[in-house]
Amino acid sequence: MTNKRNKFLTFCCSLLPGAGEMYLGFMKQGICLMSAFFLIWAVSGLLNLPALLFINPVIWFYSFFHVHNLSSLPDEEFYALEDDYLVHLKDFPFLSKEWLDKNQRIAAGTLIILGALLLWNYLIDFLYVAIGVFSPSDRVYMLLHAFGDFSVRAVFAVCIIALGIHLIRSKSKELHDEEPAQEQSFPLLPQKDEQDV
Repeated sequence: MTNKRNKFLTFCCSLLPGAGEMYLGFMKQGICLMSAFFLIWAVSGLLNLPALLFINPVIWFYSFFHVHNLSSLPDEEFYALEDDYLVHLKDFPFLSKEWLDKNQRIAAGTLIILGALLLWNYLIDFLYVAIGVFSPSDRVYMLLHAFGDFSVRAVFAVCIIALGIHLIRSKSKELHDEEPAQEQSFPLLPQKDEQDV
């Protein structure tokens, strides 16, 4: 249930994306913001994609001002607000089954290219560490560390490529199965000769 609370505690909670919304009773909105914030942080670290982190300041500022706008609303407007998720699947048509069925090859090609780029990026990072000039003891440690990082990321990249290949194969199989059905013709029935009555 939404409820206006202490302004100081609202300010403290607003410093963490999603926590302020949860404190005011907007649990679904808070879960969306907090999940997005920490998911982007985790994915950018796991996949070594620091460019993703530019989204986090946007989420932080949105959440901060959203909480203060909610708490400054008049009581009638505040209590009339309904808690709802900020993001719905219908907002992303490319995640729907209908879109994927129509654009399966495009999705597959995108996945394969993305996976190949990630794999290449991780391989270059690993080779950079492997070729680097270290003392013999440091080299073994750095190689093991780099291999551990590379293997986790490489598995993710290979899974993306495999998913793309699977989409292409399933689309090709579907087209192959449809062609014989369309080309199949029904044999003509023998016509009976008309007999005079």
